[in-house]
This record gives sequence, C-alpha cells and structure tokens, in this order.
Amino acid sequence: MTQSSSPHPATEMINKPSTVFSAATLLAIAYLIYNMLPLILGSAADSLGLNEKQIGYLGSIYMAGSTLSNISAVFWVRRLDWRKVVFLTTLISASIYAIAGHLEYNSLLVTFFLLGVTNASIVSCVLTCLGDTDNPDQSFGYGIGIQVTLAGIGACLLPIFVVPEWGFQGVMFALAGVAIASMLLIPRLPKNDAKGAERLPVANVTKGTGSNGAVCWGISGMMLYFIGQSGVWAFLERIGIQGGITSGELGAIFGITLVLSAAGAFLASAIGTRFGRCWPIIGATVACVASLYLLPICKTPWSFGTAVFFYAAAWNFVLPFQMTIITEGDSRGRFTPLIPACQLLGSAIGPALAGNLIIDGSYAYVYLLAAVTAIISTVIFIATELYLTRRSSDLKAVPLSSS
Repeated sequence: MTQSSSPHPATEMINKPSTVFSAATLLAIAYLIYNMLPLILGSAADSLGLNEKQIGYLGSIYMAGSTLSNISAVFWVRRLDWRKVVFLTTLISASIYAIAGHLEYNSLLVTFFLLGVTNASIVSCVLTCLGDTDNPDQSFGYGIGIQVTLAGIGACLLPIFVVPEWGFQGVMFALAGVAIASMLLIPRLPKNDAKGAERLPVANVTKGTGSNGAVCWGISGMMLYFIGQSGVWAFLERIGIQGGITSGELGAIFGITLVLSAAGAFLASAIGTRFGRCWPIIGATVACVASLYLLPICKTPWSFGTAVFFYAAAWNFVLPFQMTIITEGDSRGRFTPLIPACQLLGSAIGPALAGNLIIDGSYAYVYLLAAVTAIISTVIFIATELYLTRRSSDLKAVPLSSS
C-alpha cells in the first residue's frame, strides 16, 4: 500500500529562505537588549543616576526573566501558535521600551523582568523554528550571524548618534522602533511547528528518534563552554587596558570586531555538514585556544583587535554546530528553548567565577579556565555526535514492516 510522501505544509514553509531569514532576524532583534546590555545599563546609569549595585540588579533581573521564560517554553512552545505568541510579545516589548525611559528605578526593575520574559518568548519560538529546518546548522549560523551583526551596528551607532543627545530614553525609543518594524516579518513564520504529529524534518529523521541523555549532555557541554568563554569576555576590556590600550581604542575594537566576527557564524552556514560536525568543532576549539594564548601578549590595538576577532569568530563559528547536535538529540523539539537558558546561566556563572581566579592582576587562571572548558565541551559534543550517528545507523539497520 503506497502512501503520499509529500511534506506537510508546515515543513514546506519552515524551509523557505524567507522563513529562515525572518526567524533569524527576529531572533537577532529579540537578543538586542541582551547583546547590548552593557551599553543599555550604562546609559540608564548616566540618565537615572544609578549606582553599580542598582545596575547589577537591573541586569540580573532581565536575565532572570529570560531564563524563567526559556524554561517554561519547554511546556508550551509546541502547543501555541508561534505567530500569535511572537506578535503579542513583540507588541508588549515595544510598549515597554516606549515607556521605560520615563520610569523610576523600582518600576524599571519590573519592566526589565517583563522584557526578559517577552524577548525570551520570541527567542524560544524562532529558535525552535530554525531548529526544525532541514539544515539547522545553516539556519542557526544565519541566526547567530545576523544577531552579532545587528548588535555590532547598534553598539557602534547608538553611542554616537543617540546616547549623547537623548540618553537612556533615546535608546529605549530606538529599540521600540526596531521591535515595531520587526512585526512585518511575523507573517513569514509558520503558525505552528514542523515536528509535531510525526512531522520530523529530514535532518532529524536521519538521526533517528534522538535521546534525552544526548540532550542533557549537549546542554551541559554548551553551559560549560559559556562559563569559560564569558569569563574571558567579561574582562576583555581590563585585559586590553592592562596591555596599554586606551578605552577609546578598545571601544572601536569591540564595535568593529563584533560585526566582523559574524563571519564565523556565516562560515558555519556555508560549510554546513560538508565536513561533518566533529572536525569544525575541533577546528573552532583550536582557534579559541590559540586566541587565548595571543590575548595577553598582544600589546597594540591592531594585534589585540586581531586576537579578539579570532576569539569571537571561533565562538560564533562553533555555536551552530553545538546547537544542532542538541536539537538532533531532541527529536520532539521540546527542549530547544533550553539552549538560550543554558547560555544565560553560563554567562551568569562565568564572570563571577573568573573574577575569583584573578590573582595579583594576573588573568592566567581565567585563560586556563576558558581553555579547559572549551576542550571538555568539545569532547562532550564529539562524543554526543558520534553516539547519535551510531544510534541512527542502528535504527536504519532495523527492517521496517510494510503493509
């Protein structure tokens, strides 16, 4: 008895270039406040007269809202209409941005928590959408590339054209405008998922039914990676100043390298699975460790900027492959929202841990932490990928009965 092999409409739509582009751009816009958090908190401090403790609470409560939203998405991301969720949360985010610049500190704490919830809800939907595509490596690469590019452009333009004239209120209005403009992309999203009701995309079918254990190992490996690398990233400015580079030069270095390092993610998209996933991850780890060796010995803006570029590009390059391995193990697609949650947790733990490893002004143990966590994470992801590949081969070897 023959059956039609035509793909479900949701699967067809989710693989369209316009859908991938829209989901990747919405992901980048939802991540803007997270990626530009130092700039946003700095402008809030200057405009509202906040001290360091208040700034810290403001950043932490945004992260808390985001993490709780990502964790809760495990229970609803496959049940709700993605278009409606993204439309509603984008509308709420834009409204909060529009009023945030006029609020007192206590009210701002509440709004930043809500912003974390709404932006993370958008991330959960569009990240799951990208993970459902037939080529998630490429889709995640586009998402990270556009994310880093937009954040870099914002980090370059806002301090020059917005902050000096309008301060925190201007930054919030700019984000509100971007959020409203992003609503034009929402109709290109599918209404619901392509994995539900036994509609698995090709990339996941070929890997079998997945494994919850593989998901747990992948999430652990990614969190470990973010703990180590965010520890270095948090102190890059201090490392540069210690090397004799001025604050102005460092601002230019970070703004430019943030945009250029998107090349790492776009390169991952171009490569896809051409060389498998193990070799690209190994290559990225080698580049990461080499960059960590170069950072403390580069004393000029050009050499330090080059080291920062390769460090950031290696980070952006490896992420799509890590994310795809996690989604492969997650055959039902329920745990994809835990990817940003583990990134947030790793980013919260890393700087605090690294700060305790700085001894007499030396960052040697911070570099060591980053190198060791990168290597251990690589071992975890390679072992997980090999396990999923072997599991897929075993499942394909089992003959299927036909009627």
